[in-house]
Amino acid sequence: MQTELEKLGIFYLGRVVDASGSASPETAGTDVPPYLLYDSRDLTTHGVIVGMTGSGKTGLGLAILEEAAIDGIPVIAIDPKGDAGNLLLSFPNLEPADFEPWISPDAARTAGKPVAEMAAAEAKKWREGLAAWDQSPERIRRMRDTAEFAIYTPGSSAGRQLSVLDALSAPAQALDAEALTERASGAASAVLALAGVDADPLTSREHILLATLFQHAWKEGRALDLAALVGAVQAPPLERVGVMDLETFFPAKDRTALSMRLNNLIASPSFAAWTTGEPMSADALFYNAAGKPKVSVISIAHLSEAERMFTVTALLSEIVSWVRAQPGTSSLRAVLYFDEVFGYLPPVANPSSKQPMLTLLKQARASGLGVILSTQNPVDLDYKALSNAGTWFLGRLQTERDKARLLDGLDAAGGGAALQGPRTSLDQAISGLAKRQFILHNVHAKQPVQFESRWALSYLRGPLTKEDIRRLTPDQAATTEGSRLQAPGSRPEPSRTTALGLSSGSKPVIAAEIPQLYMPDAGKSGTLQPFLYGSAQLFFGDSKTAVDEARRVSVIVPLDAGTRVIDWDRAEAVDVAPQALLARAPVDAPYAPLPSFATSVEKFAKLARDFDRWLGRTQRLDLFRHAGLKMTSRPGESERDFLIRLRDALHEKRDAGLDKLRRKWDTKLNAARERVRRAETRVASEKQDVQQSTVQTTVSFGATILGAVLGRRGGGLGTIGRATTAARGVGRAMKERQQVEHAEATLTAERDALAALETQAQADLAAVSAAAVTPETLEKMAMRPRRGGTTVDLVAVVWR
Repeated sequence: MQTELEKLGIFYLGRVVDASGSASPETAGTDVPPYLLYDSRDLTTHGVIVGMTGSGKTGLGLAILEEAAIDGIPVIAIDPKGDAGNLLLSFPNLEPADFEPWISPDAARTAGKPVAEMAAAEAKKWREGLAAWDQSPERIRRMRDTAEFAIYTPGSSAGRQLSVLDALSAPAQALDAEALTERASGAASAVLALAGVDADPLTSREHILLATLFQHAWKEGRALDLAALVGAVQAPPLERVGVMDLETFFPAKDRTALSMRLNNLIASPSFAAWTTGEPMSADALFYNAAGKPKVSVISIAHLSEAERMFTVTALLSEIVSWVRAQPGTSSLRAVLYFDEVFGYLPPVANPSSKQPMLTLLKQARASGLGVILSTQNPVDLDYKALSNAGTWFLGRLQTERDKARLLDGLDAAGGGAALQGPRTSLDQAISGLAKRQFILHNVHAKQPVQFESRWALSYLRGPLTKEDIRRLTPDQAATTEGSRLQAPGSRPEPSRTTALGLSSGSKPVIAAEIPQLYMPDAGKSGTLQPFLYGSAQLFFGDSKTAVDEARRVSVIVPLDAGTRVIDWDRAEAVDVAPQALLARAPVDAPYAPLPSFATSVEKFAKLARDFDRWLGRTQRLDLFRHAGLKMTSRPGESERDFLIRLRDALHEKRDAGLDKLRRKWDTKLNAARERVRRAETRVASEKQDVQQSTVQTTVSFGATILGAVLGRRGGGLGTIGRATTAARGVGRAMKERQQVEHAEATLTAERDALAALETQAQADLAAVSAAAVTPETLEKMAMRPRRGGTTVDLVAVVWR
């Protein structure tokens, strides 16, 4: 594989073949491999892979995900069968020892070989297979370096655990009314699916009640876990549902039965597995804590049907929320892959997974999420829902009936336009497909193309068992407690009763000029302790980076009775603005003593000046800068989130640059190809003239010789005339041969010029993607407050 092609935002999927399965006629007999290169942006209009068991459908799907990983595009793969986990079986060294742990002893016995020997054979097979498809082990290494690979097993500790119920929590960001209603509906559908309740969102009172309860809680900013949901079902915080009173709509007796069913879920011994592990967050599944793209395989093969539906519904609803939070883009930002969508997007029924899937198919394109659905049963897909699918990979099908249904479905999906050609020809093409051969129908291309999918970088070992996944998963001993670590720079809150170890008494008397206020929590328990409070407004601005940020800084410093000097470096940040402080103590409580200097007006004024100087010395707006892309992080944006935004910007810049260069080079290359075509035509024409002249000259010479031998009437003059004519023919033939040589030299020159242009075009295209986005490419900036941009609003004694 040409390494320069790796940077062009294209996916290497295979090689173009003709109807007989041979190399493409355009490239047969040439040195140019007939690569099938797919523009990654085309996936934003989603894709569908259809093919029977053994057609190579899974291998093609994993090849697409491998290309995404190489390109730094994150992936979430829903894996109902266990095949997508093979993405973790990629071995850059391709050594037999890498393969040996994954060789089935039963398969080795069937083959009549020891496991070690079979592992060596598989390693050799993979090395040769990759080489035959112009792929080096370096591609595998690059894939593993670019993305993190992980297998999640909801409801099980076999892989990385995933707390699916976290997806039912209140949305992290504000949603509009429609989005909130949709997310609440998804949460209700997921819970009822887990409880085994077949609930239609439009007609089921169970669904309507639960969706209403979720929406009611979230509008108030409250989370609603299953335990709270059980209580809310029994005693809902509402009197009417629609225009009907609650008791008429859903009597208490029936609500109790529903709450008992939900309670049984909580009481189940397996329930804890659904609340353990990493939160089900689309952002965390797409990117790791350092902002590196992830390929997250969500394995659900071990779950029951109800549990699978619950997991898929909750995950799709979470991805919908993530999509809504993303800015628009024309580039491919992320991929959602569903390895076998049978049962989750049926044409007639309405399972809980269908609505969020429909939403993604309709709306995800604008946010750069590409959805790929794979199935072996065409009839089981709602083709009307897939009317926006722009890419279809059509593989070998089981029966003529399946093929007919697929063609009918394509007609229904595209209103007849999806086929872009005679139905009969597509029917015949599908009939002739061999294993690993597909017809690519892409609405962004001029016509369908037949191709053979490339060799997978990953070892296609077959479905992974729970034991296999355990071997692939790092130690699960770490718990989510690590995510609740104290924030850097923070300190434990001093005890309200014993922090200063002082005797308590009445309120100290201080000058009226010194502000004396109370924290909102003052007096709730114990002795009131004194602190020095400072609050200021800081302004940061820079025209080069377009930063214009206002930030409030509020801090407190303990005032021990023995304190003689205030050290603002001991300050603890508090999220309490001056207007939130209280003028009076909420309740009567004893006071700890104050140090004497805190009661002096002159010394207190100096404390305020010291606070101003301390702010100027210590306060900085920490930002990150990427010089290559000329982008600066937003205030408060983490390094991880900035890296993710940079990668998106890099893809957009790369794609725009590629479009511009392709337009430029298409014009030049087409003109050069036309000159080559004309030169080839000229050579062919000149050669034909030489051939005709040679025949005529030969005939003329033959006639002259024959006339001389036979002594034809006309005597010597006639023979001499014919000889002169033949001699002129020889001269003309020699001249025409020279013209052929000149035409061939011109053709060679034009071909060399075309090759040089193609080489330069490749170099220019490759250079577009030369920029890199890694933590090492970021510059750290510490911006000081603007001169005169610090306003101290308050320095006061506060009681806490």
